[in-house]
Amino acid sequence: MKRYNRSAALSIAVILIAVAFTALPAMAQEITGKLGSPSATTTISGKQLPAPNPKFGGVIKNDALESKP
Repeated sequence: MKRYNRSAALSIAVILIAVAFTALPAMAQEITGKLGSPSATTTISGKQLPAPNPKFGGVIKNDALESKP
């Protein structure tokens, strides 16, 4: 019986673990609370760090009264 060196066994183990983690289903981004409020939290999948900025549909003006959320 042949003996494999440790680096070959470690390489195979790392490849198998990487394949197992990539086969897991991706979780969607989940937002709790009202978006933009201090209590809002966002859960990300972790595939992209830092997370992409959320879409903003408002208008930012120099005066807060002219701005729209």
